[in-house]
Amino acid sequence: MRVPGGEVTHRAWAVAAGDGVPAGGAVVIEIHNASAVPVAVAFAIRPFDPTGRISISRIDLDATSVLVDGHRALHLPRPPSRVAFGSAELGDALHMVESGTAGTDWPEDGVRCGAGRASAAVLYPLPHTATIRVLVPLAPPSPRAPRRSRQAVPVDVGVSPGAAVDAARIVAGWEVQTRRCPRIELLERRAPDALRAARRFALLHAAGDDAESWSEGLLDVFDACSLIVALDQHGLHAEAARLLMGLDDRIDVDGRFEQEHQRIDAGASWLHAVARHVELADDVVLARSLAADIAKIAHRVHRDVLAAVGRRRPRHTRGPSWVEDPDAVRLHDLIWAHSALLCAQFALRTADQTAAASEIAGLAAEVLPLTLEALDRADAAPEVATAGVAALVESDSPLLLAHRARVAGLVDSVMSGSAGAAVWHAVGRAGSSPRLTAAIGTARARLGDPGAVHALRWILEVGEPTWSWATVLHPRTGHGSGGDGHAPGSTAAFLRLVRAHAALDDADGIDLLPVVPAEWLGQPVEVHDLPTRHGRLSFAVRWHGERPALLWDLIAQADPAIAAARGTPDPIRLRCSGLDPDWSTTDTRGETLLAAPAISPAIHSDTVSEEVGAGPVPVTDTDGGEPPVSGGSFS
Repeated sequence: MRVPGGEVTHRAWAVAAGDGVPAGGAVVIEIHNASAVPVAVAFAIRPFDPTGRISISRIDLDATSVLVDGHRALHLPRPPSRVAFGSAELGDALHMVESGTAGTDWPEDGVRCGAGRASAAVLYPLPHTATIRVLVPLAPPSPRAPRRSRQAVPVDVGVSPGAAVDAARIVAGWEVQTRRCPRIELLERRAPDALRAARRFALLHAAGDDAESWSEGLLDVFDACSLIVALDQHGLHAEAARLLMGLDDRIDVDGRFEQEHQRIDAGASWLHAVARHVELADDVVLARSLAADIAKIAHRVHRDVLAAVGRRRPRHTRGPSWVEDPDAVRLHDLIWAHSALLCAQFALRTADQTAAASEIAGLAAEVLPLTLEALDRADAAPEVATAGVAALVESDSPLLLAHRARVAGLVDSVMSGSAGAAVWHAVGRAGSSPRLTAAIGTARARLGDPGAVHALRWILEVGEPTWSWATVLHPRTGHGSGGDGHAPGSTAAFLRLVRAHAALDDADGIDLLPVVPAEWLGQPVEVHDLPTRHGRLSFAVRWHGERPALLWDLIAQADPAIAAARGTPDPIRLRCSGLDPDWSTTDTRGETLLAAPAISPAIHSDTVSEEVGAGPVPVTDTDGGEPPVSGGSFS
């Protein structure tokens, strides 16, 4: 935060219970005055949470603790120098702070408001170079005692904000946690910061055996599986496996998930996440341990989707929040069911369950014509088109590329009803959807449309500076206006979109840099240790005049059962459609000089900043001479 004379830095981090920290852990809020002048800092307690207005009836100050409705909500380093307070009658405490009327005396009976609009602020002077910390307890409050009991609130003995672990150790810990992630350098100014934050947020959502949202609690299976796939795509395989096993515990005896019997996409997305995990994490052991449940859920998905699309008394099913129209639900369910059955077939083959896999292949063949019929009948209504494209993208359906013209028409229908790059969430609380925008952006990348980058740029724009996205955003303010205030599904969608700009894989091969915007031409790009369906991929682009030089190295999965189960020709074909659509190779390692792009590369200093992150790949031949085209080393 800039102030006259310099900056005031605001940091926040969470710590576990320990020295100076209350039981259950706490969030540390630290303010450092790096300016040349003293400032005043106010810590405010107001009747709002991240999603909107809440009720606060009373606020008390007990020495160095602030109590909200009887629960300790803020631990202070020392008694405040001044205090402000407000209510529905007095107005918000902010008015006292801004008018300079904050005083030294706290109300004898505390701050009370029967309308639930109590507010307060505690103020401290902060001299030049000084730092102040407060703690916000993380543990949920215990049930409040009846007011008539007048029991004293327990004292947190030994709580001291200054004794909490400092920010440097927290940063170092997160660096260690995400060191497993692939290195992806995209030439968008804000992408590196957003990518680092989103990976860490994904780990927080996956901190236990179940995927959880901070504001909404336990995630439904569909959203949890979206997070699992994103974790695997970014090298966080242990967390993905733990969540998959946690979801396995929620499977009922009939092959449906607890409390989600109307969601065909619950079982379908779980089968998809299992198959992607097996490929991306090289984890055949997990497929073998889950083989029985894979077969059971596949049969259930098949029976339920046939019942849902039946002409006589069809089974009622539900989709995600953006799918409500009956035609949209039908298309969504069929696409997910078909993709899931293909995934189940693959997973069972890796587990050496060939008979079961063959049976599931027959079920997929039965669902295919119904899916194609629904895809052909999909009209231009934005909700139906959005549901279809999102399902094709998130389920990794092979139908997306097999029916490019039809899918391109659906994408056009979606974009015609959208404002700019943002895709409209039309159901319920309408607004712009980061998740749907990412899905359409990925579809455009798969179709070879360089305009896919506009989706990435919009998500970066609305996510700055916290790099968090709500389920639905207000189209004017860009702030959350519906659903979860910090949606794991939106975080996962951003991670998948970033990965789609680095590489896209399918059963037949990998497309490196599938789309390259004009602003990226002439700029070096590097990707290291990216998990793909065919192994770990590293590549770099260096420029020699107008021609890009590509270096690559693909390390196949260690377990040959994965390639055998896929049944695709060996070796895998690599492409680089965004730079040279005519080039491809089956070599797993090498370097080559690609054709010059149709648009002459140039350094676009107005759109590509030096803030991209790690330094560019050094150009080894600055005079434009051609590098060797074979036998080179990625290093």
